[in-house]
Amino acid sequence: MTMNAVRRGKIENVLENMIRIGIVFVLAITVVLMGIAIFDRSYTEQEAYTGSFNRYDFNTGWILNMDGKEEVVTLPVTVDCELGEVVTIVNHLPDDISDGMSLMIRAAMEDIRIDVDGKTREEYSSEKSSQIPYHIPSAYVIADLNKQDSGKDIAIRIRFKAKPVISEVTLSHGNNNWFPVLKNAMPTNLIAMLVLILGLALYIIVLFLDDKYNMSAPRNMGLLMIDVALWVFSESTIRQLIFRRASLAQYFAYFTVELIGILACMFFDAVQHRIYHRFYLFLETVGFSILVLNVILNFLGGVEMYRTIIISHIWTGVCALVSIICIIVDICRKRISEYRITGLGMFAFVAISMCELVGFYINRFHIFGTYLCIALILLMTCTVIQTVQDEVKAFDQREKNQAQLTINTIETIAGAIDARDEYTGGHSERVGLYATRLAREMAADYDLSEEDILRIHYIGLVHDIGKIGVADSVLNKSGKLTDEEFSLMKKHSEIGYEIMGALDKGIPDILDGIRHHHERFDGKGYPDGLSDTDIPLIARILAIADSYDAMTSNRVYRKRLSDEEVRTEFLRCSGTQFDPALTEIFIRLIDREQIKPSTLDGVAVDEEGKAQISSMLESRMQNDMMERQNIVNPSHVRMLCYIIKLMERKGRHCRVFFAGIKDDTQDLKVWNKLRTVLGEYLGPHDINIQYSKIQNVIALYDRTDEETDDFLESIRKNCPLIGISEL
Repeated sequence: MTMNAVRRGKIENVLENMIRIGIVFVLAITVVLMGIAIFDRSYTEQEAYTGSFNRYDFNTGWILNMDGKEEVVTLPVTVDCELGEVVTIVNHLPDDISDGMSLMIRAAMEDIRIDVDGKTREEYSSEKSSQIPYHIPSAYVIADLNKQDSGKDIAIRIRFKAKPVISEVTLSHGNNNWFPVLKNAMPTNLIAMLVLILGLALYIIVLFLDDKYNMSAPRNMGLLMIDVALWVFSESTIRQLIFRRASLAQYFAYFTVELIGILACMFFDAVQHRIYHRFYLFLETVGFSILVLNVILNFLGGVEMYRTIIISHIWTGVCALVSIICIIVDICRKRISEYRITGLGMFAFVAISMCELVGFYINRFHIFGTYLCIALILLMTCTVIQTVQDEVKAFDQREKNQAQLTINTIETIAGAIDARDEYTGGHSERVGLYATRLAREMAADYDLSEEDILRIHYIGLVHDIGKIGVADSVLNKSGKLTDEEFSLMKKHSEIGYEIMGALDKGIPDILDGIRHHHERFDGKGYPDGLSDTDIPLIARILAIADSYDAMTSNRVYRKRLSDEEVRTEFLRCSGTQFDPALTEIFIRLIDREQIKPSTLDGVAVDEEGKAQISSMLESRMQNDMMERQNIVNPSHVRMLCYIIKLMERKGRHCRVFFAGIKDDTQDLKVWNKLRTVLGEYLGPHDINIQYSKIQNVIALYDRTDEETDDFLESIRKNCPLIGISEL
């Protein structure tokens, strides 16, 4: 990336941030102006006239007639009488009644009959219809008036059933009586409509996403929102305007309110990952059973739901208490971190729900649902944020798992490559390590991120994957390669390029690293003869790392170079084989000892600087081959090295022994005796292969020192002509 591109990117980011800030600022101003427009009344005379919505209080001069006693009262008033008793209030209508006027009074479950001049003008009571229960739903009772009613007597007959309170009476033209009711009910009903829309949207979205993501909590959240919104509508003071048969609210109001506790438990259970599933399932089962029982008792004529609703309310309180206890337990056990955001909304929802429930018994005539709906929106917001956050974490975890799978695959491939090459002691791993250290040193100058550096490490692990396609006779030839053999060897970079073609999108630049790590800066490399900066940066890095490991490792045909020889070789080849700028950085790392060979006398070592068993075995084989000793099957030994290396990565304990006939005798009886002893002792995970004509190599896994000592003692005792030594 050029400096101009970097500078242009920074300018674009600044502009984007400025636009975002500006949008937020404009939205904030909009909200403030909307608030002023709603609540400021100081300039209303300058605005468009909205007309008159006047209504008139008709609350004074009423004569309360109860038990033959009369008393002048002002409405609203609480009457000292028993529930079920009938009282009458009497008054004279004003003299200015005109056609089209109406009178309104609120019936809070009581029977009401309005008489004008001795004739019934309107009645709302359980006696009027057999379909209406004794505890009739609350409603506004309205009687139409006309000019002839001016000054006439009006009597309102009331049978108290819930609370002996007579509500206020109002007069208005047309239906202006409804205007204050509508105005007061509008915020609650609007927010309930919002909750219903959000709940439906959430539930529908979940139906489409449930197969891909864990959406049990949002699904239950959607159902809870739908239920609460329907309950608010059923309890609304304007339900007469919403429903043509408002009396049916006696049923669906009770249904929805009893479902709130059940749905809340289902939601809480999902949020808390079903840890308390048995508790919540018990609460849900009992709650639903109470609902069914209440319905049955109501329709069989036994007990009205109004009477049994208190049982559901008590159980809802129990559900709330258990939910709070479960949240507190999660806080104590620090499991709340799994749903911290949703937990805040859960607390608010439970607290406000309990306030609504208490308010039902303290003041049954206030407007229900406003704060509960606000709590639900808050809870939904928390749930959505938590769900998105959880899914982002889950996606990141899946990405990490996928990346780890790719890494494991790459490391396995790297090990398989090393298993075929003559120096299996972690060449690919060391190249990845050296490339990483070089990349980190050059990161500032070349604008390499941590992700870039990690990617370079992985590419270093598989840079030689193409050697899988090179014949063993060529790959591991102890002498100099012929021109034909060398041409075949050079093909490993192209073979690797084809093999790893599918991973180019997953790990950018992997193909460049594999194909071009043998290119030379002077253009004399292979396979494409690239030169200078036409060679991809990753390939120039790998070329240095690959050569450094080759110089500092033992080979079949030579010992490792000394540190001074390595430094001299890099200086000599700077500008010809290697990128001079990168070579300068690499030599600086060598001089500062920030890069050291991950080998000891040419043998690979672990992070603690200890020679690995797999590398020591490989080194033993290399030395024997250099001394022209006859190794029966080097490929078997290399495979054993690879197996041991895999076990070392897993932390498995392994000890390797060489068992051979003393004095170079080749007595078959001795070999047979050794086979017998080994057959009795070696387990299914141990390995025994022939190393040379007079030696076997034995690998023992996860054996205790006592077991190993018994094994060695058995060989010495039963096979005195066999010499055994540990690697």
